[in-house]
Amino acid sequence: MIDSTRRILSGIQVLDFTHVVAGPYVTRVLADLGAEIIKLDLPIDPDAINPVLSSGRPGYNVGKQSISLDLKTKEGKDIVHKISQSSDILIENFSPGTMKKLGMDFNKLSESNPRLIIASISGFGQSGKSSHRRAFGATAHAEAGWLWTQQQAASATEPFAPGVTVADILTAENCISGILAALFDREKTGKGQQIDVSLMDSQLAMLSEIANRALLENSEADHTPSRHPIHKTKDGYVNINIGTERNWKRIATAFDNPSEQMPKIADESNGKIANWVSKFTNEEIAERMNKNGAPFGIVKTLHEAVKNPVFHERGMITQITNEHSEKIPIISSPMHFSNAISGPAGVIPIAGEHTRNILRANGYDEDSINSMIESKIIFEQIRN
Repeated sequence: MIDSTRRILSGIQVLDFTHVVAGPYVTRVLADLGAEIIKLDLPIDPDAINPVLSSGRPGYNVGKQSISLDLKTKEGKDIVHKISQSSDILIENFSPGTMKKLGMDFNKLSESNPRLIIASISGFGQSGKSSHRRAFGATAHAEAGWLWTQQQAASATEPFAPGVTVADILTAENCISGILAALFDREKTGKGQQIDVSLMDSQLAMLSEIANRALLENSEADHTPSRHPIHKTKDGYVNINIGTERNWKRIATAFDNPSEQMPKIADESNGKIANWVSKFTNEEIAERMNKNGAPFGIVKTLHEAVKNPVFHERGMITQITNEHSEKIPIISSPMHFSNAISGPAGVIPIAGEHTRNILRANGYDEDSINSMIESKIIFEQIRN
């Protein structure tokens, strides 16, 4: 029976210095797993009429605590140093060298907390001649070969941008893996370490299946990557991956051609399937393929996809409370455990909502907190 209260990373404290996509995605996943995320927000206007949400995409901030402070002040830096002493992980995606300028690099912070793990996310990595370059996911898409690969797969005349920032999500997943590995290693060594992940490295690693071929080729010949064609049906589109002769048998049987042999040339086999599916609707194809145990995918819009019963059955669509105490739907965690839970661990914070409680937990008294608020060193908002 699943323990409905246990989260695997419960008791792990994370300092979140991240922004944009990759970093916030990492800390959202860690929050889903039970880690206490202390998110650093920049100074806010405490007199704003409407509540100011914690910075970044709201969905990536679910379950986090927000502290708002001015890092340009000595007192603000001192607060971060103090919190880092009780933290297990610090995650940042500033430009390489920024944390050192702030006096918060790995060497400095590990002096007072040798168990601290620091994960640094950047465009080109913490070392190398290009480490100074600023980058977004689109940079890695272009320079690590992803846009060209898409162009080849679609037989397009020009490269085109993907509909989602692939490099950011890949980098986030690699960062999460690195953090979990470092936590495991810390159990053996007693010490933390720095993790260096980059958008460029992650994008190339994703393409390793075909990038290895490019390493061995001497020419710039066009490349048609292994892909699974999209076929037009009577009322839409379907994706069918042949894969093996055994799977071909299932597909052929589904379309009333059980004795049809699989052609040795891929274009021919895909051509036969294209002809078969063109005579049926998506619903009819789904019924036939499911009956014969053949894999397929009906092409859906994103609006159709989020309504797919499979996601609701598996708890991938859930609800949380927003800053106005309204119930809103949100994507949950894709990780399912046999003896722990994972998923939204709280609400979307407003900036500075937890400033006072975080400082109290780190030994600051009320007089000191109030004085720093008056001096605009720290900031707080109170949820209605």
